[in-house]
Amino acid sequence: MEKTPRTETHAKLKILRSGDPNTAFHRMSPAEILDKYGFPKSLLTSSAKTDKCLSVGVLERVLFLTPGVFCPHATPGCLAACLGHSSGRMQMPTHARARDRRTALYLESPQLFRQMLNVELTLLEQDARRLHFRPAARLNGSSDLPWEVLHPDIFRSFREIRFFDYTKNPTRMKWFLERREWPGNYHLTFSAQPDNHHEARRILEQGGTVAVVFWPEIPRSFWGFPVINGDEHDARFLDPAGSIVALKAKGLAQSDLSGFTVRLCPHCGPSLPELRLQLTPTGRDRVVVHRCSRCHFTLRQTRRLSGLTDLPSLAV
Repeated sequence: MEKTPRTETHAKLKILRSGDPNTAFHRMSPAEILDKYGFPKSLLTSSAKTDKCLSVGVLERVLFLTPGVFCPHATPGCLAACLGHSSGRMQMPTHARARDRRTALYLESPQLFRQMLNVELTLLEQDARRLHFRPAARLNGSSDLPWEVLHPDIFRSFREIRFFDYTKNPTRMKWFLERREWPGNYHLTFSAQPDNHHEARRILEQGGTVAVVFWPEIPRSFWGFPVINGDEHDARFLDPAGSIVALKAKGLAQSDLSGFTVRLCPHCGPSLPELRLQLTPTGRDRVVVHRCSRCHFTLRQTRRLSGLTDLPSLAV
């Protein structure tokens, strides 16, 4: 079996714990992952969400790495409910293995990783030009790497591509808003979580955009700022300044108790207390009950026991 090149590694990057139950990083090193599973076949992918960008004239590709390993500001609720491993086909072991192979290659042979990325970004530019779309790329599909620091040449080499990402790193967001040595073709949206609401409001006041996860209702306004539906497409660089990007909770995020998901009553609105969650065991499943303490609106869902116990923020 071909061995992994070891001439250049990302020794300065710390591998953090992932919330993905299917990742091999829980038990194997990056070198072991590549030796066992081989190199990734590709780096950039598309999805149902990226396909929605075609409606706004954008051809998008996303880089999905192992969720959490490069997310220093992620909370336990965020790690557990990350769409990078808990939604749709992302839950499949084959998809987890593909993310692990990309991540392992980036750590073990960043030079080869960059060569592959350059080729795929070049193809993205060519495809967009041929189809008369605007090319866009999200390099942090399930990570929070500071690409502007680690690989600033990417943005200079591919000026036609509009790069964009979500970030929970307030320093990165500050640099973006202040344009402090920031690439002109790289846009950031700040991601709200329980411990950064003060920073999120400040960012909105400065003209930035903030993503908030809601369930089951998306309000028209929140914190006094207008709300747009972020599920209509993924091209965040088109969002109006000073707006909240609403993302409807999916998978385990619907039952989160950490504050990662904002649960608004569809009848009472955002100015009253959020829906309360109650869990009732029923054999191999649990019924998750969302209930409003004011109008008694009730929403029931069924969750597998394994899924709930994997969510550290969910109290029983």
